[in-house]
Amino acid sequence: MTNDEISKLKKELDEVRKQSDDRLNSWKRSAADFENYKKRRAKEDQELVMFAKEMSVLKLLPTIESLEAALLHAPDVEEHKEWHEGVKKIVKELDKVLKELGVEKIKTVGEKFDHSLHEAVEMKEGEGNSGEIFEEVAAGFKINGKVIRPAKVRVAK
Repeated sequence: MTNDEISKLKKELDEVRKQSDDRLNSWKRSAADFENYKKRRAKEDQELVMFAKEMSVLKLLPTIESLEAALLHAPDVEEHKEWHEGVKKIVKELDKVLKELGVEKIKTVGEKFDHSLHEAVEMKEGEGNSGEIFEEVAAGFKINGKVIRPAKVRVAK
């Protein structure tokens, strides 16, 4: 083989190596992109599940609160005692399910007002220390630490 032929073959080999490296790098980028896609997709799926859970709980809360209100206003007579106990058990069971879903009530009365947890519906003087919640108007709830409904409260001025 002549030097020209060897030189030509080396040049071709260099080109083939460069193409090979380019294709390998392209494949590596594609593999990394796919891994990133899978992670992004898993995160989006998790967010979708959390959103669905939040929406379901928000739809259930008024019903649970209505049952609790019915218990507060139930007549205290013997003939309604079984009904009263049955509704209490239903509310207790629903509270248990909410707890299992990561739902917790936001603390209010006696707590310092926190705009990220509470919504002030009234500020009144002479009801305690300034900035302290003295009455809960409507309960607030969190799911896994995220506020899904702020507590409506009355705050001392």
